[in-house]
Amino acid sequence: MVKTVSWVTIFSFTFFLFLSPLSTELKAQQKAKRIAVLDLQGEGVSKSAAKTLTDRLRSKLVNTGAFHVLEREQMDEILGEQGFQQSGCVSDECLVEIGRLVGVEQMVGGSIGKIGQTYTLDLRIIDVQTGRILKTVSEDYRGDADGLLGVLETASIKIAGKQVQPKSNEEGSTWYYWVGGGVLVAAAAAVLLMGGDDGGSGSNELPDVGGIWPPPSN
Repeated sequence: MVKTVSWVTIFSFTFFLFLSPLSTELKAQQKAKRIAVLDLQGEGVSKSAAKTLTDRLRSKLVNTGAFHVLEREQMDEILGEQGFQQSGCVSDECLVEIGRLVGVEQMVGGSIGKIGQTYTLDLRIIDVQTGRILKTVSEDYRGDADGLLGVLETASIKIAGKQVQPKSNEEGSTWYYWVGGGVLVAAAAAVLLMGGDDGGSGSNELPDVGGIWPPPSN
């Protein structure tokens, strides 16, 4: 009976650890701001390159989990219906006007330029209701154009107000931490709960369940 109760406790505890990060992520998504991104102004880079980098910027902003990003096609459709021309829209006032037309809370605008062998990325995020600049991010990069993708990722994280973390060598490391770590902690709890039950041995060794969950009954 003690073993049965103990394994129920283990399962419940592990299930709680498994759901904790999912609950946190869900809350973050519920608080995500609705934003739109205006095409980056190209200075020393082609218009097509600036457009491609803007699309990638949108994707990176989505990946932060801090924003609901309006797709380019949706924004173009809404502005087209209003007869609004995006070209030449560089001022904060213009960004605010676009933001109000497309119904978002914040607007992201900026430029991508090249001076010699150095690329410069300047971004700003503006509150549509107040017209206030909430944050600016500037990144310099010297190297091949391919490296700009990493720069966009770093800039997106900063725009979202998050801490830039070193990349992990293994994908899904957080997943394994929560699931594997939860099982390990739960197994340790089982030892404390069941210690001394079988003949009062009180062994502190973790039970060898052979990778089977739940473990087979004796």
